[in-house]
Amino acid sequence: MKTYISTIGFDISQIISLIVKYGIEKGDRFVLIRPEEENDLRAENTLNEIQKFTNQIHHEIKIEVFHAPHKDFEGCVIKLMNLISSQEGEIIANISGGPREVLVPFVVACLVNSYKIKRTVSFSDIDRMAREISLPRITSLLDEKTKRILSDISEHQPTTITEIAERTNLSESTISRFITRLADMNAVLIAQKGKIKEITVSFTGNVLLRSI
Repeated sequence: MKTYISTIGFDISQIISLIVKYGIEKGDRFVLIRPEEENDLRAENTLNEIQKFTNQIHHEIKIEVFHAPHKDFEGCVIKLMNLISSQEGEIIANISGGPREVLVPFVVACLVNSYKIKRTVSFSDIDRMAREISLPRITSLLDEKTKRILSDISEHQPTTITEIAERTNLSESTISRFITRLADMNAVLIAQKGKIKEITVSFTGNVLLRSI
């Protein structure tokens, strides 16, 4: 089973080029990404055209629309990461087309979740050709103890070194060393509240947790 995930504008030629390049059959799916809020009727017309086109191939090809929270960049990236990681079968991602407010977060989500994606395609505005590209693996890998501590912070934030140590049964000096490492990675945020340092998970930390 193939799942095509693609941002989509008002031109179905990108979708047609994907079908020509990789084929489509019964049971395959299209997940098309659009902004969460829009009033342009052209988007609905484009989606109807794609449905009509795929119905000519097979009526059981599914077309789904994913409305991304385009006004919240960090939240949009996380939502799109979750979308990618929840898919089954062979994922083919098209990182071209559609509004920049959803295209850019989708590119970031694809980079972080590149291990989940079988093929990535970019459609050229210059020669109107779809070309397969190779995504780098750029996400840092966490060892088990670091992952455990970051997960604990995520579940109980805002929290302190003392509280983390109590929950994980590790010494405060050990937790302090790991917090310093996570802070150097921009995975956690540390805020001084009087004599206490409150720790929360940053955008980078949330990305790391979802890419493990």
